[in-house]
Amino acid sequence: EHDLVDKLVFLYSGTHGLKHNPDFLAALALRHKDDPRGRVVVNAAGSGLDALRAEKEAKGIDNLLILGLQPIDRFAEVLATADVFAAVLERDAGVFSVPSKVLSYLCAGRPILLAAPGENLAARNVASAGCGEIVEPEDMTGWLAAADKLARDPDLRTRQGAAGRAFAEANFSVGTVGDRF
Repeated sequence: EHDLVDKLVFLYSGTHGLKHNPDFLAALALRHKDDPRGRVVVNAAGSGLDALRAEKEAKGIDNLLILGLQPIDRFAEVLATADVFAAVLERDAGVFSVPSKVLSYLCAGRPILLAAPGENLAARNVASAGCGEIVEPEDMTGWLAAADKLARDPDLRTRQGAAGRAFAEANFSVGTVGDRF
């Protein structure tokens, strides 16, 4: 539907509000603006999208697709579209918030590009599983470098995606969660 089959898709899916810096997604799309394959797809709802839409319009970022949240029966298709998942979390929110989108990302078996405080549980899980690249939420240069690293290396994406899926299978099974509960 969106001509993404042969593209390198960085996907953000879920809420995008005040605790999610839209500048990171805009910068990621700008970084890949001249790459005919590069796309940043945002399937989201929330107050943070207004700033992202304004940036897209002001800078003519045509490879940034801002779509609404997709129906739950299409969620697996949405996740399968990604080559790399993106998530951002402001430092202040990192103390109390664990982006649930990261849990879905882990299950989908794709690498994660995460800007979040290192002490955040999502960042700790991504680090311990070895399933993505993590930068501090103020580190735009590191974010773009990590994105470039993932864009250039399909083998790394495959390894990190498999590591995320293995982490999910080991930690999210009903039996494992039930026993902990």
